[in-house]
Amino acid sequence: MRLRGLIVALALVVAGCGDDGGGADAESPATTPASADVVIALEVIDGDLVGGSRQESIGLGDSVEVVVTGDSDDQVHVHGYDLYVDLVDGEGSTSFDALIPGTFEIELEGSGRLLVRMTVS
Repeated sequence: MRLRGLIVALALVVAGCGDDGGGADAESPATTPASADVVIALEVIDGDLVGGSRQESIGLGDSVEVVVTGDSDDQVHVHGYDLYVDLVDGEGSTSFDALIPGTFEIELEGSGRLLVRMTVS
């Protein structure tokens, strides 16, 4: 009987940890997965990165989310990892695990404009 009561109590605790449905929609492109260690948020207006190009340091093995917003319909290219983010209505995102050490550029592919110099170590 004690074991049965313990199982019921445990089930109630686990059920209480569920989502209440009030959070952000997981399908939204601007939503950051809970598993991302690093989020690189980029806002591109008139072909330029708001705030100018910058340096980002990423730990080897970190999960990375690149989120782009703005008014560009260009592509963003993450060099070295050979990932492309197609911007639709100025928005797009991609995720990857930083498993390749080195320094890589993230750029607007069409214009060649440098957005971020990313160092993975």
